[in-house]
Amino acid sequence: MVNINNVSLDLLFEALFIPLVIIFIGSIAKKLARGRGWERQDFFWGIELTLSSISGGLTLLFDSNINADEVQKAGLFITISFGLFIYVLSLHQEWQDTTPREESFWLIFFSNIIGIGLMTLFVFGIKR
Repeated sequence: MVNINNVSLDLLFEALFIPLVIIFIGSIAKKLARGRGWERQDFFWGIELTLSSISGGLTLLFDSNINADEVQKAGLFITISFGLFIYVLSLHQEWQDTTPREESFWLIFFSNIIGIGLMTLFVFGIKR
């Protein structure tokens, strides 16, 4: 079990909050580039979130100041993240351009939960 009292606000800010803000800014950029109102696709963040998690794991893996145990944890995390990335891609292939309700559940709710879960696991379980 993770002791939340030992988590620094700097770690929380740099590893979780900043990527989420950048992804939200990306949604705004999609809307502005398109030139019309918001669309559901603007909030399909699952792919971006899982890629952010893989990026974080790779950054940690290539850090020269980590020990063998951290290398093993980072490698396992990257492997799991990549598998879930492929799964999120398959969700997009299966559920994009279906009914609004199905699209919202699978691509906004479910795939985003996978991505946010991976980022949270990275912050509280891997990076710290």
